[in-house]
Amino acid sequence: MQFKLIPALLVFLGSYFPLAIILAIQDIKISSWDSNICINLDKCHLPEFHNPWTSLLIFMITGGCLILTFSIFKKVKYVYQIKIREAKPIPTELINYSFPYIVSFMGVDYESIGKIVGLIIFLAWLFLLTYKSQQIIMNPILLIFGWNLYDANICIDKHNISTKILSKIKLTSNKIYSCEKIQSIYVIKGDNEND
Repeated sequence: MQFKLIPALLVFLGSYFPLAIILAIQDIKISSWDSNICINLDKCHLPEFHNPWTSLLIFMITGGCLILTFSIFKKVKYVYQIKIREAKPIPTELINYSFPYIVSFMGVDYESIGKIVGLIIFLAWLFLLTYKSQQIIMNPILLIFGWNLYDANICIDKHNISTKILSKIKLTSNKIYSCEKIQSIYVIKGDNEND
């Protein structure tokens, strides 16, 4: 299964939902923080943003794309049977894809057009790199939802290969699992494992 450009872009954008939250929080006016946003239900005030439409739009786009990412996993047809020879977790590779979150703390705000354009160019460059290297599915948000990345030696169609596997379940040697190959990564079905 190969991602076409638009679905790949949507999956990529979904991985930056936490960045949208961080930037939205940074966009809250100081007066909102001073008025104790929601300490007491009787005196609960919604926060005021410097750029409410920008904050809301980016929050909704990335949130919608994140929901799309999880719907893709539900619709995947796990057609291959693989036997795990050996597998070791490598979660740090997923964490490496979270580098752009650091950018949100480097003075990016919605009031500076230059900084917004710079962030867009930076993210576009990252998207092209991950798309061309077939690593779109390497989404750091998946770690939060229990997915892990493995380096594995597997047997598929009587061939032994070394590959990367994304799985929500702990992999066991000498077991057979249903999977699908998305770009260059095998994704293991979370249930229905075979002995």
